[in-house]
Amino acid sequence: MHFGKRGVHMKVCIVGGGGSVAVATRIISARMPEAEIEVFTKRDVAGYRPCELTYVLGKQIAGFETIIAFDARAMEAKKIRYHFKTEVTGINRDEKFIISADGKYPYDKLILATGADPVLPGLPGMEGQGIYVLGTDMKYAREIEAVIPRKRSAFILGAGAIGLEVAEVLAGQGYERVIVADIAERPLAKSLDREIGEMVTEKIEAKGIELMLSSHVIKVEDTAYGKKVIMNDREVGVDFVVAAAGFRPNSELARDCGLQIGVTGGIRVNRHMVTSDPDIYAIGDVTEGWDVITGKPCLSMKADNAVRTGRVAARHLTGAPETEFTGTIGGFIIYLAETFIGSVGCTEEAARLLQGRNIKTVWHEGMTLPKYLGGTPVKIKLVYDEDTRLLLGAQMISKANIASDLEKLGLAISEKINLERLAGSETIYTPASGWPYSPIGQALDKCY
Repeated sequence: MHFGKRGVHMKVCIVGGGGSVAVATRIISARMPEAEIEVFTKRDVAGYRPCELTYVLGKQIAGFETIIAFDARAMEAKKIRYHFKTEVTGINRDEKFIISADGKYPYDKLILATGADPVLPGLPGMEGQGIYVLGTDMKYAREIEAVIPRKRSAFILGAGAIGLEVAEVLAGQGYERVIVADIAERPLAKSLDREIGEMVTEKIEAKGIELMLSSHVIKVEDTAYGKKVIMNDREVGVDFVVAAAGFRPNSELARDCGLQIGVTGGIRVNRHMVTSDPDIYAIGDVTEGWDVITGKPCLSMKADNAVRTGRVAARHLTGAPETEFTGTIGGFIIYLAETFIGSVGCTEEAARLLQGRNIKTVWHEGMTLPKYLGGTPVKIKLVYDEDTRLLLGAQMISKANIASDLEKLGLAISEKINLERLAGSETIYTPASGWPYSPIGQALDKCY
């Protein structure tokens, strides 16, 4: 049976309601209009991008309703039926049906998109009232939104992207004290080396946010005014605590029905996002992918990964066997303190742990445009292997949008384009867009 042909009737069940599901349902319904799609999600709403939740909290976006783009009638017209507030509790792989509180639902193909939940560190006192997390489910953001106007100080555990975004939200709403603590010695330590990490630190502190780095939280205690956070080197009192210590894939449903789980805790899939059962796919945050540079299994819990995995599964399911997932380079970008900060590939610190590599780095400072055209400084760090002439990583910081430059460098890493070819590639130029000899090109020329 060629599933890409029109006229084929198929029943597709999807467990989960995040971004990867939106992409998968769109592609399946377009390529196979006769397919019947049923989506089961524990959430009460769908059709939004979780990365925008902090923008709502910070009032850059008017409200949560603004970011919701779910159209029930349009879904029904495409034979897509959503079951909200519905938990799937089991999968019968032999008879091919899923089990929920309101019955059994048969499937021809099943897609698991159960996502990941924010982790609460296993520390004494890190639970209950006054402890918050922010995840992809909108309910977490609504809880934080409700508490913000009633409090004046907060402690945030974790100096990653979510922790820093929440800190900026609170500082921007006039909080008297906002503290961000992390065991790492710099913010965004998994993505940035010391040079740009120090620049980020300066920008965060300029916002009135206190950074307590290289600090270990021992426990949290209740007090008459809120919470007391006890660390290895100090104690601080605040109104509430936000834990931003990472995410854990929700792979229990897959594990319980006997699907293979990877070493990272994510569902193991092949290049087509097919699990160890040929009739079951897995997409989004719950999947275990692989690092392009090292080849090692990894988790990639990002919006673009949701899109990529959802696209691959949907196209493969509907008759495009050549569609493959190609791994991840750990691409990252954040807009913080009116500045874009991003990276792709390995940091220098991570690259020097690789065996058999001759690691070199380049630092370059340039301008995105001439000053008389409104240009702004951009700083670039490249990490490369001098022997293979391959780029292994890049980090950038600028008030200008650097996403397209990072995408270009990321593609070079993924496709193993050597430094000479990359430096010699064409630049799309007009005076209002940049330079004919761009800062990226100048940085690459320093590599050889």
